[in-house]
Amino acid sequence: MIKQARLLFSLFWVLAIVTNTAGGIAPARDASDFPKGTFTAGEFTIFFGDKGEFRVSQGEEVQVEGDYTIEKDLVTLIDKRGPLACTGEGMDKGTYRWKYEAEMLTFTKADDKCPGRSAALPSQPWKRKK
Repeated sequence: MIKQARLLFSLFWVLAIVTNTAGGIAPARDASDFPKGTFTAGEFTIFFGDKGEFRVSQGEEVQVEGDYTIEKDLVTLIDKRGPLACTGEGMDKGTYRWKYEAEMLTFTKADDKCPGRSAALPSQPWKRKK
């Protein structure tokens, strides 16, 4: 009985380690998983285009335009122009972990020196605009 319990515990432990190191049962994300389109949060909208371009608007006014790249669960935004764009040296680029569930896109800061972007982008979920 004790040998069976030890064997069962050992199997459970190995299964837990394998599942954890393999990232669980969720498949790895890639660039094709990133949701393109328009998302809203409060008075702001953000648009992610098919060619790696993004645009942030407040109402009808475009505030930031730039490029983005995806690597697995990381999105890197590079501000190019706009009144709220961070274009200073070392501030133009920000990297965030992204997650998309139930029509909501959320961001968690990985590395960003731009105070405005790093405060606004992860502050709330971005809802897909229909």
